[in-house]
Amino acid sequence: MSTSTTLASLSPDETLIKLPSPYSTEYTLQRAFNHDEFSGKSSEGGLHFYKLIPRATQAKGASELPEPLDNPELYFAEPAELKSSELPPDSNNSAWARSRRAPNFVVSWPGQKQPTLAQAWLLVYVLFTIRPGTELARLELRGTDAALLGQQLQAVALAIEHPAQNGQQNPEATPTRSTVVLLRSAFWQGAGSPFGPRPVWLPAESPSPLLPAGRTLSSYPLTPLQHTMTLTPAGDPSNPTLHQQAWHPIRPAKPAPGAVVYSRWIPHLKETFSMVSLDYTDAEHLRLFHEWQNDPRVSQGWNETGTLDQHREYLRKIHEDPHQVAVLAAWEGTFFAYFEVYWAKEDKLGGYYDAQDWDRGRHSLVGDVRFRGPHRVSAWWSSLMHYLYLDDPRTSWVVGEPKKTKRHGAHVRLYARLRPRQVCRPAAQEERLCALLARALLPAVSARRQ
Repeated sequence: MSTSTTLASLSPDETLIKLPSPYSTEYTLQRAFNHDEFSGKSSEGGLHFYKLIPRATQAKGASELPEPLDNPELYFAEPAELKSSELPPDSNNSAWARSRRAPNFVVSWPGQKQPTLAQAWLLVYVLFTIRPGTELARLELRGTDAALLGQQLQAVALAIEHPAQNGQQNPEATPTRSTVVLLRSAFWQGAGSPFGPRPVWLPAESPSPLLPAGRTLSSYPLTPLQHTMTLTPAGDPSNPTLHQQAWHPIRPAKPAPGAVVYSRWIPHLKETFSMVSLDYTDAEHLRLFHEWQNDPRVSQGWNETGTLDQHREYLRKIHEDPHQVAVLAAWEGTFFAYFEVYWAKEDKLGGYYDAQDWDRGRHSLVGDVRFRGPHRVSAWWSSLMHYLYLDDPRTSWVVGEPKKTKRHGAHVRLYARLRPRQVCRPAAQEERLCALLARALLPAVSARRQ
């Protein structure tokens, strides 16, 4: 699962890419033609060109796309590296050399109309799906107004100008030929996403008060920076009256209960992972939480066994707490896990390290044993981290607090780059405080580990 996928290995009826909720549009691959004009000859006399085809039958109830993402006149070739004789020496680690070592992705259109930025974005999604470990890629644009499309990709920070060698100037782009360098990290942060101000993996949900107006929170400016003060219990069981005070930003309004807050198709599983804001008044949501917390396997870590009424009250308090959100996670619509995501600065954990204004944290449990296993953990863990970074672009750190004695605390490095240190909290004795790094690279890290 750490290897790349070749376009030639995919069958015509196989889903290559699927958009997140609420669109769920699936695309397959169609072999188009060979072309002798471009460099990189194949044994059949030219590059193999392909195009994306939307499935004739799409998911029931899926939303209509705001603009067409497929283009029957837009073709692309297999990503290819330069020959070893054409590569810069390993000792050269300049921006130019790194770009030269990156795979080359040729995109061509024969007509007189330039593809839209949204259509180019979809092909970038294809590239980083079949090459999940690729940090950079050279994108060769060939067709009418290629230079303009390259400039548009740079304008939304999805690509940069190809670095020059030793201060030399790169050949100027022509109206029909242009090369830019694509950035994986920018893509996973939502650069160029054609669905509004929120990245495609975060549906435009609304807080409950905005629902009657039919407006989403993202249709307004980002929540302004205004600080407030919160007094919270310090979480010391030996001194339950001990409190701590936090000076932190007023938090954005929480998503409405039942809203989908994250959705991403996982290629190696061929399934969509999604997260839904838990509704404590929903009988099914409450039942799942109640059953999972009373499972002996779960209670060993959570210590939250109780009656249905006790669990309803537990979730009600989270619902009314502006610093945390209860979430149910699903595979293909089947709930399997429960997460709590929180703002760290006013959380109990915030008193044990130098918490920053926009730090986020999470607690998680897998309740349905059918969905356990490293091949799934790598996908949902990285997706959860991805959500926490994307939900507010000011978040630079995500923290966790696995106990030192827990096996998964030692193996958490498999799914993200960490800078761990040990802290002592009275309620949990010795724990690891793990600050998760590699912002927005996590889906790619997941793909390498899957």
